[in-house]
Amino acid sequence: MFFRWANAQSPELTTYVPTPEQLQKTNIDRAPRWAGARAYKLRVTPHWAEDGQSFWYANDLPLLVNDIPVGRREFIRVDLATGIRAPAFDHDRLSRSLHAVSEADAGSLLLTDLQFVTDGFEFRIGRKAYHCSLPDYTLKPSELAPRKSELSRRGVPRASRTNGPETFVTFVNQTDGEVELFWLDDASQRRSYGKLAPGESRQQHTFTGHVWAVVSAEGQPLGRYAADELGGTVEITIPPPEGEEGGVSLPRESSTPRRDPAVSPDGHWVASIQDHNVFVKPVDGEVRQLTRDGTAANPYELRAPYWSGDSRHLVAFRVEPAKPQQVHLIESSPTGGGRAQLHSRPYPLPGDKFSAFDLHLFDVQERVQFSPPVRIEFGEPHIRWATDGRYFTLEQVDRGHQRFRVLRIDSHTGESQNLIDEQTTTFLWTVHEEERGVELVTWLDGSNEFIYATERSGWRHLELHDATTGERKSPITSGEFVVRGIDSIDEKNRQVWFRASGRVPGEDPYFIHYYRVNFDGTELTQLTDGNGNHSVQFSPDRRFLIDTFSRVDAAPVHQLRRTSDGQLVCALETAEISELLNAGWSPPEVIVAKGRDGVTDIWGILYKPRDFDATKRYPVIEDIYAGPHGSFVPKSFSPGRSNRLTDLGFFVVQIDGMGTANRSKAFHDVCWKNLQDAGLPDRILWHQAVAAKYPQYDISRVGIYGTSAGGQESTAAVLFHPAFYKAAVSSCGCHDNRMDKASWNEQWMGYPVGPQYAESSNIDNAHRLQGKLLLIVGEMDTNVPPESTLRLADALIKANKQFDMLVVPGAGHGSGGAYGARKLHDFFVRHLHGVEPN
Repeated sequence: MFFRWANAQSPELTTYVPTPEQLQKTNIDRAPRWAGARAYKLRVTPHWAEDGQSFWYANDLPLLVNDIPVGRREFIRVDLATGIRAPAFDHDRLSRSLHAVSEADAGSLLLTDLQFVTDGFEFRIGRKAYHCSLPDYTLKPSELAPRKSELSRRGVPRASRTNGPETFVTFVNQTDGEVELFWLDDASQRRSYGKLAPGESRQQHTFTGHVWAVVSAEGQPLGRYAADELGGTVEITIPPPEGEEGGVSLPRESSTPRRDPAVSPDGHWVASIQDHNVFVKPVDGEVRQLTRDGTAANPYELRAPYWSGDSRHLVAFRVEPAKPQQVHLIESSPTGGGRAQLHSRPYPLPGDKFSAFDLHLFDVQERVQFSPPVRIEFGEPHIRWATDGRYFTLEQVDRGHQRFRVLRIDSHTGESQNLIDEQTTTFLWTVHEEERGVELVTWLDGSNEFIYATERSGWRHLELHDATTGERKSPITSGEFVVRGIDSIDEKNRQVWFRASGRVPGEDPYFIHYYRVNFDGTELTQLTDGNGNHSVQFSPDRRFLIDTFSRVDAAPVHQLRRTSDGQLVCALETAEISELLNAGWSPPEVIVAKGRDGVTDIWGILYKPRDFDATKRYPVIEDIYAGPHGSFVPKSFSPGRSNRLTDLGFFVVQIDGMGTANRSKAFHDVCWKNLQDAGLPDRILWHQAVAAKYPQYDISRVGIYGTSAGGQESTAAVLFHPAFYKAAVSSCGCHDNRMDKASWNEQWMGYPVGPQYAESSNIDNAHRLQGKLLLIVGEMDTNVPPESTLRLADALIKANKQFDMLVVPGAGHGSGGAYGARKLHDFFVRHLHGVEPN
């Protein structure tokens, strides 16, 4: 599957120079040469029987297998008791029966809404539904209800990520107004597929993995839908208010109206804030004022849930508000024309004052006030009441992210204790839990315990703690690996189901596997197996799972496993990618080299130039993103993954250097007060190791590009390592960490703001520039303030440095869209190939 290299000792290599034909702009605008080629069996979508004894799934088959026409859908059924995998029915007999009664493409068996019943099965093909009797395969019309799918504003990708099996979806407009249907391509660009009048429905041909968006006539987004292989019906409705799931009537946990948090649990008291002070009113009595020192400058606030379970005690915070600090955007080219428009919004920067919250407790019957010495100075307080209704907890992160506490407070006395008090000399990863993958504290409902995620052992692990004393009862996980997330907690059996990486010797340490372990750390069971990155789908009773694993250079494998011991029940499928390979697609190569310490493995991937010639030497471009909040080199197979720069005669690579996440704490700590490092010393060693092995890999011509944190890091490469990196394109970069969002930058750069910020600043180090640099920025970037790039330009001008710059009117956070991509391509052709693009 990999490409052939010339002998590393060969002296016959010549420099590759692209021809004018190869540099034609259509080369990077046209579809890749494998466009239209498909991969098959990339996923298995199980449909579990209600009796828990079996499941079925569907596969699309290649048009040709060994030159024999196939080109239809097959349906597979698996018996869970025996592990026998077999066709769900006789496909040829069903096809013949369909030919006799249907004008639809019966041979392809593009069935939707498939359901197995006692005497056979029911399905829909085209617009008609049928009942198929077994064993004679006679067909009769059916009243089969269409499968309902969900339109949602959350949890659905914003772009079409795959081009899987074809399917049909029926969109039904149940709103009172006209709606418009859009397909979202792989770049999140909307393509209109027309409008639906009120009550109108439309059957839409699509492909598994394609994403559709629906917008009202007023332009309001109504939701998105990701198509699956079985299609169905999507009901379009007006979504509920922002912050709730929307698009269809989703099942709710309870139809009971939510209790007004202002009313005490016993219904006797109503709490309120009036004139910045705390008041309570008995249902049948006079209003009582509990505080008198609240002012506009220091008001009291109530934050739900603020009543104790016994309705006697009330929690409030007196706030020392921070003055909102704003950033400003100038929209130079408004859609409606006219003057430029100023847009301003609050945006705290590192070192800015945050609002502080002082805790206060009230015995409303006795009118007694307690003021525990608890002050939240970073983030906002969130109260969690214990089941006894007397004690509550608060999580407290000290400014600078070097101390994390879990406080337990007695609402009757105001006394507090630390259940957790963890401190470090570098940083505690306390924010951006979506990238961390696991909450720091997970409370157990069925016992007086909680699970704490901590890196104090040097690796992210789980511990079981007593919720009354804070005492650690037992480590749940331990060893030189990283817990990447908790999937479920079985309190009855006292088990944690979790995913982790780095535990399997000989594999890429970023590969995720799935596990189960007892609360006391015993009986750790690995539920997945196979050298690849894993994802799982559990049966409803969790007795079985479908394990799918792949690598960037190996297509997905699907297996059925038991969860009791992780053992294989039966092999399901291996993805078929020969059509892609025959059309010219090739996967990246995985390469491992040693980092700066000479011991740690640094992992990366390499894409070869299109029409690679082993007698030529090619320049190299690195795609960088080294935000400390994750690791970014792809690990799973994707037939859509490629890099168009390879069409222009470049090697393209991605690398995870030190300072990024999901390895050891020491590996991560390299970023501490040191974001200019960006793992670049490890990256350079990785490049050098590749060049030592492959002489076609020309490290005398290395370029680098990135966006956001990657924009900062690509510029840092040519400022701090100009002997190696010769050209950089930096889009929407955070070029000085004092000018970007406080929560992200203080997490990694520390607090208070000190000299380390200047040492990592591209602006303060602009005078170091020796190579070529292109800056791209969108003037309406709401993530990283555009002045970060403009001040870098100012510093470069003052240092009399040559550079290029593209400001994109109206553009947000990104790399400048198609025009920015063209500028990037031309820039690297000019400065690494040494020829002028046409």
